[in-house]
Amino acid sequence: MSDYIPKTDAEKIAWLNHFTTWLLANGGSFGFNTGDLTSMQDATNEATTAFTDNETAKAAAIAATATKNNKIGEAIALARQDVRRLQASPQITDGDRGNAGITIPDDDKSVQSPDYISEIPSPILELDFSIRHQVIVHWGPTPGDEQRNAKPHGVSGCEIQYAKNEEPQEESGWTTLGLDTDSPYVHHVNETTATTYIYRARYVDKKLRYGSFGDPVRCTVSV
Repeated sequence: MSDYIPKTDAEKIAWLNHFTTWLLANGGSFGFNTGDLTSMQDATNEATTAFTDNETAKAAAIAATATKNNKIGEAIALARQDVRRLQASPQITDGDRGNAGITIPDDDKSVQSPDYISEIPSPILELDFSIRHQVIVHWGPTPGDEQRNAKPHGVSGCEIQYAKNEEPQEESGWTTLGLDTDSPYVHHVNETTATTYIYRARYVDKKLRYGSFGDPVRCTVSV
């Protein structure tokens, strides 16, 4: 015999209110006194209030989390634009970079083989799609920790390509986002339905020679 009490909290509250209303109207015929009925009414009222308060708090927490994620994402995106401007400035020194907490370029000028770019392991990609309408593509040898994610020696940047829904069988099926010189790259998307994005990347050296593409990674962007 199945339990007559519903499974979810919302259904339990609805059942409690229905049962209490019935009991108040009919309980006297079955020997329930005023104290019994008042106890049931009070318990149902307290349970309903607690459920409502909890639902309100959950909605507020979800809204606060979304706001927090959006604001942090907006601030980080603006900071990365500022860092690109700083890195391009001829006045900036490595001391300035260190004090600002941004990447200090590798200034080793040793001569390397023209083929060395093809010998460097391909960049690893990590995707952050927690903010609506954008995918943050972290790339490099340790993309999960940008403070330790320095580019390999001699590498100028990373070419990032993407495709939608399915991994292309032909090279022409990939779309190039551009050459990014400072991980991560923010890809702004504008979808009206849930869409799968596939990304791949390869290093580019300072003479614009290309390495090999790494394994593709994918994510599904929600609307």
